[in-house]
Amino acid sequence: MNLKIEFTKHAHQKLKEREIEEEEVMQIIKQPDEALLDTETGNIILIGQRSLRSEHKLLLVLSDDMERVITIIDTSKTDIVDKRKENKRWIRIK
Repeated sequence: MNLKIEFTKHAHQKLKEREIEEEEVMQIIKQPDEALLDTETGNIILIGQRSLRSEHKLLLVLSDDMERVITIIDTSKTDIVDKRKENKRWIRIK
């Protein structure tokens, strides 16, 4: 599958700051551990395990059409996701 994904300037900045390869992001887009809908923005949140930092997860915020990566969050704190799911801000779609 050949996906055409655009990265915003902000997303490119986060890749550089956090030393994340685009390929790692693309792998999560192709096979996320979890996919969520942000009920406030309509954005899609994809979550996957970091390949080089196993204690970390990547949270990818994509546009609602999944053609643009808006930002990338690298975190070891899963409570961010749990709280937003609990508050029904993020609802599971996969």
